Amino acid sequence: MMDMLPKLGAEDTAIIGVNLPVLTSRLHHLQDAFPEGVQHTIAIKTNPHPKMLEFLVARGFGLEAASIEEVRMALAAGCSPAHLVFDSPVKTRHEIREISSLPGMLVNVNSLEELDRFDTDFQGILGIRINPQVHTGAPELFDVSKNESKFGVPVDMKERIVDAALRYPVQALHMHSGSQMKDLNIQRGALKELKRIADAINAVSPGKIKVLDIGGGLPTETLGPQTQMEAYGQIIAEVFRGSSYLLVTEFGQWVQAEAGFALSAIEYILAPNKLFIHLGADFFMRDAYTKARSFPMTVWNGDATQVQGMDKPYDIAGPLCFAGDYLAHGMALPAALQEGQYLFIDHTGANTYALWSRHCSRTLPATWAWDGNSMVKWSNRSTIGF
Repeated sequence: MMDMLPKLGAEDTAIIGVNLPVLTSRLHHLQDAFPEGVQHTIAIKTNPHPKMLEFLVARGFGLEAASIEEVRMALAAGCSPAHLVFDSPVKTRHEIREISSLPGMLVNVNSLEELDRFDTDFQGILGIRINPQVHTGAPELFDVSKNESKFGVPVDMKERIVDAALRYPVQALHMHSGSQMKDLNIQRGALKELKRIADAINAVSPGKIKVLDIGGGLPTETLGPQTQMEAYGQIIAEVFRGSSYLLVTEFGQWVQAEAGFALSAIEYILAPNKLFIHLGADFFMRDAYTKARSFPMTVWNGDATQVQGMDKPYDIAGPLCFAGDYLAHGMALPAALQEGQYLFIDHTGANTYALWSRHCSRTLPATWAWDGNSMVKWSNRSTIGF
């Protein structure tokens, strides 16, 4: 792997990397898994690097924004409003005015009360987010569809949803059942209910609901002969067979996670088994504060030779003044580690750069992209200001 990485300078104790061939293969797999005509938008919050957004837009993908700042980033990256989704649950009146003149932009309200904030001159597509009130196996912290969720109008308020859709200029319904969902059979039922509500609205006012935004939510996986994404695409084809709704997706982690990597110089190796590197809870904030993901790790010398063996458990500590700043405990790595070697951490493309922490005011590492032939610098190191 080291042949695809630049040599770190004295100030570059770590870098963030993007593997563009891996990213491209995952984008193709996503498209191939779904029926033709589905509009795929990628969640900005998963990896909001400006160059990443430009890369996705240039390949025909839309973007999903969870804040007005992300809307502005998407537009700056060249995303057409017609391929942009705005999902913030706390849109201000000022923000709604700002986006009201963007033609074709899908804007999903988080509550029926929010509908009153949209004037008659709104030029986008107005949608209602529905909470399906199901549990698809997502971890508690990322479960957005439980009964007490802050997201969406509960599906058991179906009559009020239908009534609001008929009284307001609503053209879309939105449902997102939770990040890292595991039970696709439960999701199948939620999608069928979404379609039933849309059909009920259109039975009264034919053609009123045109768009169904079905969100994202699959955990990352390695591509193989039969993926969960393909299984999910088959469910989508089954549930919506024969319907004329434009389907919109909002995948993030599934697309991005395995397309990212990081590299850190190994700074200290302390007996009996403590390893200090330059990326910790600043880059892996979600992992330090919740449950750490299992990132593949290897060790390399400066001459691009891999250090062999995985025969000693290490606790990998980061650089922050915080007792919980560990990337991993008991990680098997070569026994003979030395200062000046490099720890290569794979599958770091989701919810890492996007969650960079200001704790200890540390500098954000430079970002590089591997295009299959060479490394291209996407951004320099940057100091986080206050």
